[in-house]
Amino acid sequence: MSMKTFYTCLVVLFFTTMPAFGQNKPMGGNHQPPNPEKIVAMMQSKLNLTQDQVNAVTPIIEKYASKRQELRQSMQGGTADMSSIRSQMKQIKADQTQELSQVLSPAQLSQWEQMMSQMKGKFGSKGGGSWGSGGGNGGNN
Repeated sequence: MSMKTFYTCLVVLFFTTMPAFGQNKPMGGNHQPPNPEKIVAMMQSKLNLTQDQVNAVTPIIEKYASKRQELRQSMQGGTADMSSIRSQMKQIKADQTQELSQVLSPAQLSQWEQMMSQMKGKFGSKGGGSWGSGGGNGGNN
């Protein structure tokens, strides 16, 4: 299996957990998204990040991965307000994209958003809350 295929599979696994946010039942099993280090490695490979960008992107990815994990845990009891969860996921996505726009070049941000849209399109997003793309365009790099 090539590294490109491997990283693509990791991203796919991460996004397959997102449709559960559109359902009114708790998530089952121990299906976990890729850890932040793997996401950063995929970004480094696909977006040709510099080491400075990797150093800046890593805490951003870790921060929002933690926030998403907290939301997933709140869903496990099955009593969470799904509308609120979706709204929070959208806000997390927008906030993450805004922070990434401060690190990535406009071209890299655009490519990142395209990658996330492709994943969303392939696997559906009835819940409307994936972590990759969102508001904000442009960057300062």
